[in-house]
Amino acid sequence: MFPRLSAPRLIAGAFLVLILVGTLLLKIPAANNGISWTEAFFESVSAVTVTGLSVVPPAEALTPLGQAILVGLVQLGGLGIMTATTVGALLIGRRMGFRDLLVVREELASADSPRNVLALIGQVALVTGLIEIVGAIILTAWLAFRGLGAAEATGLGVFHAITGFCNAGFDVFPGGLAAYAGDPVVNLTLVYLIVAGGLGFPVLVNLYYYPKIRRLTLQSKLVLVTTGILFALGILSVALLEWTNPRTLGDEPLGTRVLESVFQGVTPRTAGFATVDYTEMREPTIFVQIALMFIGVAPVSTGGGIKVTTVALVFLILLSQVRGQDEVAAFGRRIPRSLIAKSLALLSLSAVLVFGATLALMVSDGLGLTPALFEVASAFGTVGLSLNVTPELGTFGRLLLVIVMFAGRIGPITLALALAARSKPRRYSYPEEEIAIG
Repeated sequence: MFPRLSAPRLIAGAFLVLILVGTLLLKIPAANNGISWTEAFFESVSAVTVTGLSVVPPAEALTPLGQAILVGLVQLGGLGIMTATTVGALLIGRRMGFRDLLVVREELASADSPRNVLALIGQVALVTGLIEIVGAIILTAWLAFRGLGAAEATGLGVFHAITGFCNAGFDVFPGGLAAYAGDPVVNLTLVYLIVAGGLGFPVLVNLYYYPKIRRLTLQSKLVLVTTGILFALGILSVALLEWTNPRTLGDEPLGTRVLESVFQGVTPRTAGFATVDYTEMREPTIFVQIALMFIGVAPVSTGGGIKVTTVALVFLILLSQVRGQDEVAAFGRRIPRSLIAKSLALLSLSAVLVFGATLALMVSDGLGLTPALFEVASAFGTVGLSLNVTPELGTFGRLLLVIVMFAGRIGPITLALALAARSKPRRYSYPEEEIAIG
């Protein structure tokens, strides 16, 4: 079913193919209101990587057909190309080879045996469908209740249920999402979708079967605890730092202030929706938002960033060093040294990528540190929030963000492995020698 390439190259190649197909589809005359090839390419990359950054407003630049194509790309990009392809093959009765299952396992970052991946894929499709259907029904019913026609309410409900769960951040609401800043149903439904999409498929499946098995995996525990802490940090930072800012929350009614604090505390975790104007936020708030975007959500989810498990492992490493312990452990389980090394490598690669891209954007487009870092962190975390810089970038700046979005979606390590030459096993080891650190 899949060509004979290494798993990282196949995953990267599949995303690239979908991006090119998406570009061609978005350039169909009936799909747009006059966008260029570069704009279609950028929107396709942003959709496939479930980012949400735009160089044109989708609600105006794309027709209903174009918006349908856009949300289709978001769904495929959010589920993962290999996962979506495998689900499609299973639906039409096609048999899966052993190597095909290995590739899908690589994309899902699953430690299960290849044959068990089939069951995991089915569970992913089931849980995804249930979550998105619930969100679509709530949004559609509420928008119809607010006076929109049945067709428009359904279109908006389905579109934002998919982009919400996939953490894409594309917004085609009439008047923009800011018009619904005080609407508790729209806000809380999107929060539900964003949180669900950001927990990661293994955690969602674990939670789905928890009533039967009564057991949470170590990954589920780390993801849930770290996610809860980061949510609290995000919500409190927006509330405390923006509560008296008359250009954001300051002049709003109490209920709207609370909703905006919750929504903007959750959305930088890679969702990218905004009910306030980010250009009017105070710099300390922007700084916290950048940190949250860089961290991102859980592994094997619909979002990007270095992932909450990486942050959790780094904290556990520091904790073990402070305690003078040789092993890194959590919840009564020891963390393998290979995962510790991988988490530190991921953190290092990601930091180099983000800071390098920020410097390049500052030089190429003459941006200040804060706007450049914000746009790059948003691209890397596949968030989609913007300080209104992306539409004004030159060709180099846009291509740079394309690369960062792509790396953020498939992961810096996967991208590095895809670009690297095939490694050859070394039949010897060097003598060990210590060096001074710190």
